[in-house]
Amino acid sequence: MRILVVSDTHGDNFALEQVALREPGIDIYLHAGDVCAPKESISPFAAVRGNCDGYFREDYKPVYECKTPYGKLHMEHYPIRDIYEASLETEGVKIFIHGHTHVREQRCDGGIYTFCPGSLSFPRDNDKGTYLILDITEKEVKATFKEI
Repeated sequence: MRILVVSDTHGDNFALEQVALREPGIDIYLHAGDVCAPKESISPFAAVRGNCDGYFREDYKPVYECKTPYGKLHMEHYPIRDIYEASLETEGVKIFIHGHTHVREQRCDGGIYTFCPGSLSFPRDNDKGTYLILDITEKEVKATFKEI
């Protein structure tokens, strides 16, 4: 399974389109919040609500979850995994994705992978926007960060 993850585009739908066109063969396109655009304008991305999505509040839910070959994927905008790590383990979450920081992150603690794709439009750890490709099998989660 291949998943493409972006975050914090803040209304830059052109960048979203470019990434979607650049990456064919993706199973799921995800946006970790601060879309700042209506839901119908970001297809094929599924998104969660970020702190700057107030005007589009009704378009996005706070959490997105799906099954992957490796286990359950949980995505929300805020990097609060450590606050309720015990409940994530109980719920069988194996992949936690967040946005908000505009900084790329990749780690694995306690059997749960944590990823942040950085920001496609306003990175804080690079001079180029970044996104993330996850290649997921039953045995591993391989992450590749890419720049636009």
